[in-house]
Amino acid sequence: MEDLEILSKFLKSNINVHPLALQELKKNENIDAVIDRIISETQKAEKKPEVITLDFIESLHLTAEPTAVQAPQVFVERPRKRFLAEEYEAEIKFKNDITKKSFSNGNIQGFVEYFNDRYERLAKILRGRNRLRDAATIEWIRNTSFRGSVKIIGMVSEIRKSQKGHVILEVEDPTGAIPVLILNSNRELLEISREIVKDEVVGIEGNLGKSSDIVIASEIFFPDVPNNREQNKSEAPMVLAIISDTHVGSTKFLENEFLKFLKWLNGEIGSAKQVQLAERVKYLIVGGDLVDGVGIYPEQEGELLIKDIHVQYEKFAEFLSMVPGHIEIIVLPGNHDAVRQAEPQPAISEEFAGRLYNDARVHMVGNPCYATLHGVDVLSYHGRSLDDVISNMPGMSYSQPDKAMLTLIKKRHLTPIYGDKVPLAPEVYDYMLIDEVPDIFHFGHVHTVGVTNYRGVTLINSGTFQQQTSFQRKLNMLPTPAIVPVVDLQKQTTTKMIFR
Repeated sequence: MEDLEILSKFLKSNINVHPLALQELKKNENIDAVIDRIISETQKAEKKPEVITLDFIESLHLTAEPTAVQAPQVFVERPRKRFLAEEYEAEIKFKNDITKKSFSNGNIQGFVEYFNDRYERLAKILRGRNRLRDAATIEWIRNTSFRGSVKIIGMVSEIRKSQKGHVILEVEDPTGAIPVLILNSNRELLEISREIVKDEVVGIEGNLGKSSDIVIASEIFFPDVPNNREQNKSEAPMVLAIISDTHVGSTKFLENEFLKFLKWLNGEIGSAKQVQLAERVKYLIVGGDLVDGVGIYPEQEGELLIKDIHVQYEKFAEFLSMVPGHIEIIVLPGNHDAVRQAEPQPAISEEFAGRLYNDARVHMVGNPCYATLHGVDVLSYHGRSLDDVISNMPGMSYSQPDKAMLTLIKKRHLTPIYGDKVPLAPEVYDYMLIDEVPDIFHFGHVHTVGVTNYRGVTLINSGTFQQQTSFQRKLNMLPTPAIVPVVDLQKQTTTKMIFR
């Protein structure tokens, strides 16, 4: 019996098994009966053990006395087929991880430095556009007698609508502030203005009003992705599997479906083509909300199967131990995980996820995470800011996460809005800003799978392995669980593997 099959039997009864105990169990000829006995004894125990250890197995005296002398049996173990991904060494580089680099003290000066950093870096990206190379400062515009077309780069501090339907933006730069008028007669620009949110940095071209105290906009520029960008591809035939929002510990966690995913990674299920794809998986990204946590949403306790967060992480680690040994695993946190709520978030600590830290193939990183995998740049972010985008921008919905993600890649910022649902830590360096355009732009959080392509960037939302919760029902969120986006890094094509 394979390790995965043995562990699956125990996990169905919510029992974890220590690796040494697992090796001992495999020595038994009548292993099914032994497993049933252990499960039965565990359920009878006054204090149920969190993990089945070697000592626990030995205490049950499971080895039967021989009734007769039997001829020695010879077992020939057939070597497992070697997967293609095993022939290649992992190539991973991480950039700009917040873990152990947080210098936020939360004072006013910290916020000033944070927004100055955001402005300067996004302004530099915007000045890279030919149309904005000669953008002027707001101070110069306010003091000039010039009355022609002007260009500015500024941070939007306020958005309001006049009684006549004009849109007015209050725009700031380090030298001052000025209102920008978008006329209701300019339908195209009015439509673009629906995508503008507070605290983002934009470029504006327009004409000065008579007294240099207002700009009448004729064009608006987002930092955006260059038109001519070429997507990086791996030279080796490597594949990346992307998951998130497993929510282990929840009664809504889809354990059987997750086990199917693990069996597929091990090449045990699927069509010939699907197994060949599994054999090329070299990387697995887990994009946050590994566990359901405790006290995250109203009435959550009634939907918790495991109420101890440490045990939730132990259970998750048990599942991850079933991932084939040649696959490198990148794990970042989400808002259900045991980390600070303010973003950027550091990696889940060893205090909670000690077993994951003991696994050499697991890379515990912060949120967001920028990684290069076999030459392909991947930006993974749990995706909590989608709540802000969907609630602030008309036409956005939880059923189309990739549409909301598209607006963020255009803004070149993961969390442009300050002071809404997503708390932001005022770091000296804005880790949420997208300096380098990735080849793969990955989010989770909203529990809905979405894949789209934009200017050489593949946008992916990785869905979930959790059924709809009561809280999601109230928000009319309809998850699409047990669907895993799998990216061929050599061809830059994405396959949706369904495990329902």
